[in-house]
Amino acid sequence: MKKFFVFLLFSAILSMDAMASDVEGVWELVAGEYRNEHGEMIAYESLGLKSLKIISGSYFSFTSMKADAFWASGSGTYTFSGGQYVEELTFNSFGEKPGARFTFVAEIDEGVWRNSRWEDDVRVEYEVWQRVE
Repeated sequence: MKKFFVFLLFSAILSMDAMASDVEGVWELVAGEYRNEHGEMIAYESLGLKSLKIISGSYFSFTSMKADAFWASGSGTYTFSGGQYVEELTFNSFGEKPGARFTFVAEIDEGVWRNSRWEDDVRVEYEVWQRVE
């Protein structure tokens, strides 16, 4: 029985590590939406929003364009474990202080990464990323 529990614990640790390594790479934003300051959900598609996110080791960086103009960028550290992806900003172009954290419920399935961010039981952001590399 003791060996069985050790096996389960070891399997769980390997599964969490596999999830973290699954997110490493280059991702392109293919769909999503966010809640604006008026509480309206705005589809990224309606803005012509394009974004690339690069994840390596424990760092992430993204750059977003709205049509042909720069819209936002950010970088910092991340963790991905147990279906939760957390970014902690070091640098950004949108006024957040260093250390600001964004927590997402996340899943990766066959090269597609889906993130939902919630505040007070209200979804404020939803992203769908496609693996590029």
